Amino acid sequence: MAQEFLPLCDVLFNIISLASYFCDVVFDVVTIYTLYDQQEVVWFTLALSCVILSLVVCQLCSLKWYFSSLRKDLAKKDCDLSLMILLHLVQGGVLWRYFKLFIPVDLRYVKHEVRDLCMLRLIHAFCEAAPMLLIQLYLIWRKPALSDLTDLNIVSTALSLFSVCWALASFNKNVRRHNVHRLILTWLGVIFQFLWRLGTITSRSLALTVYATLYGYWVFLVIALHWISMFLWLISPKNVFHGEKMPLFKKVIFSMLIAFCYIFCYINLQEINARQKMVAFYITMLLENALLVAVWLGGLRSTPWYQ
Repeated sequence: MAQEFLPLCDVLFNIISLASYFCDVVFDVVTIYTLYDQQEVVWFTLALSCVILSLVVCQLCSLKWYFSSLRKDLAKKDCDLSLMILLHLVQGGVLWRYFKLFIPVDLRYVKHEVRDLCMLRLIHAFCEAAPMLLIQLYLIWRKPALSDLTDLNIVSTALSLFSVCWALASFNKNVRRHNVHRLILTWLGVIFQFLWRLGTITSRSLALTVYATLYGYWVFLVIALHWISMFLWLISPKNVFHGEKMPLFKKVIFSMLIAFCYIFCYINLQEINARQKMVAFYITMLLENALLVAVWLGGLRSTPWYQ
């Protein structure tokens, strides 16, 4: 089949995705340097760990999926394998995948490429962008006055929030391997999903942040309890991996990872009873967020800077 350029809408979508990913990583690195310069050792260490984890995991997954596509003849051998490994070692794997979509491509396999990019963006969102969002919101909240905010604080926080919401908006419940042929990304759908995610992620992040400003490390207990609850829910009978031929060990690992995502928002991975599960999740999240804010309000002892 002849190779063709992607439609203009898809090209614009990929440009936004590439720009948001690149800018988010760059501003996170600048933020980390600022934390180091300000001798914020704890936050510097946490932020640096998140960025390194995200970059390493994304490159490993990208390289693994590239080798898998070669074995399944879903991709031609673009270049020497040693060069491809070197490209991923210098953290260029995700960028290479984006740039591939700006040149003529075989449209038979483009949805597999988009699926892989959606998964890589999701990994970046929850390994780096979401933790960085919480860290930056906490650091902003503890500043004594609005005048202490810098442009870097605002831009970096906004980029982290955008990156998480855009990754979730780009992710489709049919992005899984056996439904890849049904992956459809429309501008209207992405915009509405983005706005929905913007509301849910913002409210969740603020609830955790304001609680942490008064109760400090107790917020990790809240997160841990939520994660355990979501993990038990996921491994319960007839849930996300029900009926799939997958080793128990893999099911447990995947459930642990998905449960971490569920700390922030719901990701629909199964079409069976999807509406009921989504309603149950967001009712639980609403009650939890309301409780966190109520406990924070009850614990206030002085007038905060934002009043």
